[in-house]
Amino acid sequence: MKRPENLLFRSHIEIVRLMKVLAQEGCKLSAELKGGHPFASSIVAFDPDTERFAIAYSLHKQTNAMVLASSSLEFTATDRMGLHYTFEAVSPEETKIGGQPAIQFALPKALYLHNQRELPRTSVPAELSLRCVADEGGFIPFESHVIDISHDGLGCLVYDPGINLEPGMMLKDCRIIMNNGDAVIADLELRHITRTVLADGTPIQRAGFRFAQKTQEQDKLIGVFIKVLDKQ
Repeated sequence: MKRPENLLFRSHIEIVRLMKVLAQEGCKLSAELKGGHPFASSIVAFDPDTERFAIAYSLHKQTNAMVLASSSLEFTATDRMGLHYTFEAVSPEETKIGGQPAIQFALPKALYLHNQRELPRTSVPAELSLRCVADEGGFIPFESHVIDISHDGLGCLVYDPGINLEPGMMLKDCRIIMNNGDAVIADLELRHITRTVLADGTPIQRAGFRFAQKTQEQDKLIGVFIKVLDKQ
């Protein structure tokens, strides 16, 4: 089956994977600064722990200053196969990579993969979350939200910290509700669990999971986080 030519990634798992590859290849990237000034550089590092990527300084000091002064920039990177990756980068900071000056940014929240310079446009909501009634086929169903699903069936579930879950547990008959009201029923195997805090200070639990069985229904869920744009 031919891979779609234009994709919108909103899966955090997939974006991390792609940024790792772009950094490993040292991909060239470009942006247009305020006033139409061009900027060209390359990705020199990606840190999965801090979820920040770094680009090399350009040869022009004033241009670097403009980048650092920008609240956000739209970059387009090109890999070795000539595919283009367009994403918005925010929170620029000075850093050093291998002793050389560089500029680092936060991990993009969305990333377009396209094989033409002209980018297919679509709206990207700020947040993406699907309501999930977890373990509906178990002893104590509970409310949660699915916030990430990758193409190979890995995902992330967030839920109240008062609920006691352990890695390796199987949540049976979880009802994941899409934005159009359709529901997909799936068994979720928990892989790892961490505690985190939302921007407003609210503590939550995050559980990485994988689908216990592969079904065609799950493709609908994957399509929410990895959107094919070719038909638009």
